[in-house]
Amino acid sequence: MNFIRSLINLPVFILVIVLAVMNDESTNFVLKSFDIRITVSVSALILALFFIGYFVGRLDGFVANAPLRAKLREHKKANKALYKEHDKLNKEHEKLSSNFSHLKEDFQQLKISKPGQSKSFREKMSGFFKFKKD
Repeated sequence: MNFIRSLINLPVFILVIVLAVMNDESTNFVLKSFDIRITVSVSALILALFFIGYFVGRLDGFVANAPLRAKLREHKKANKALYKEHDKLNKEHEKLSSNFSHLKEDFQQLKISKPGQSKSFREKMSGFFKFKKD
């Protein structure tokens, strides 16, 4: 965006400077209420009015975008908080994942160490419906 803006601004600046250099005349300004007469070069007047207009336009754009910059700051703050929460949850996930892998290993070791004691699902269910005899 800045590249396009500079592509437009550069020729306009050059055109205004050329126009100002070509006009080498003077003009008179009279402020009747104060009885003041001012003689100003046209080239200086063109350059001064152009740059005043340019800076007023830039200031207007800056002020017009103030709400957008405020929302951007809010979003950055929210993103920072979410990033911290994400890191916290990621660390917790890694911790739980490592605990789960240790539990898996322990279960595999128990399964290997006591192979005769494990019952099948069918045996467990058949024993569930039998009455105990005392």
